[in-house]
Amino acid sequence: MKATPILLIIFACVTPAAWGEKVQKIGYVSTAFILAQLPQTQKANEELKEMQVKYQAQGQTYLDEIKTKYDDLVEKSRTEQITENMKQLGQQELTQMQQDFEDHNRQSQETLNKRRSVLMKPILKMVNETIASIAVEQNFDLVIDVQESGVLYGSPEYNLTRNVLEALGVEVEEEAP
Repeated sequence: MKATPILLIIFACVTPAAWGEKVQKIGYVSTAFILAQLPQTQKANEELKEMQVKYQAQGQTYLDEIKTKYDDLVEKSRTEQITENMKQLGQQELTQMQQDFEDHNRQSQETLNKRRSVLMKPILKMVNETIASIAVEQNFDLVIDVQESGVLYGSPEYNLTRNVLEALGVEVEEEAP
């Protein structure tokens, strides 16, 4: 009868793996780091930056025109070279110019966001497919993104970031997060 408690203790200490349950292998990557290293991402960012600079210059032109119109209206009002009716028309024109400026900014932002999406979609697809391929090849059950999941620590042996970059043909000098 004394053997029964010992057997129960041994039985309780046996791991689930010994019962035939599979232990999950979990890896992690830093997608943000991977994307930052890719020449395709850098090229996309350059194109977006050029578009942004162009839109900012156009926006500055709107602001300059508004300021010129405002200064002209103030000067004419100050020197009484303008009737009250013309002053109201000038204020309406300024309001319309301000609205046009705001519309330009909104449309520019929407266009930039759409272009970013178009440029990044194939890059993200390539990265995700590479991550999946490496996960299957190395028998990982789950791969998480350290930026998205809030992982505070992960053993470097489970960090697949460098493997993904190598599979994408990118050499990296710095340590992957």
